[in-house]
Amino acid sequence: MVNCKVMNESILAVDDEPLILKTIEKALTKTGYNVKGVSSVEDFMDAIRKETFDLLVIDLHLGGMSPDAFLKKVRELALHSKILVISGSVAGLSGRYFLQKPFRIEELRQRVREILDEPGFD
Repeated sequence: MVNCKVMNESILAVDDEPLILKTIEKALTKTGYNVKGVSSVEDFMDAIRKETFDLLVIDLHLGGMSPDAFLKKVRELALHSKILVISGSVAGLSGRYFLQKPFRIEELRQRVREILDEPGFD
């Protein structure tokens, strides 16, 4: 199991599929992260306007925005947050900051830890 180095690391997750969102919240909370889950673009945008999160776990297919427009808006509002994109159907995305659905819980935990361990923006 992946261990959190800093127990106050905060994660905001957004997914409109309740089962996936609950799975992400539970998996990361059990590992020691402070996790907030939301299921809509509006709640997500509201949360990143009000709070700073170490990591954003984002499903790109929400609220009718294109993935590019959504990510651009997120980056404008959350300059200091790292981002992990999750999706089952985004063509052309791959790499460290993307996790293809369906994914294993341990794979999610490992990727989150790797991203959080990277040097920050500050």
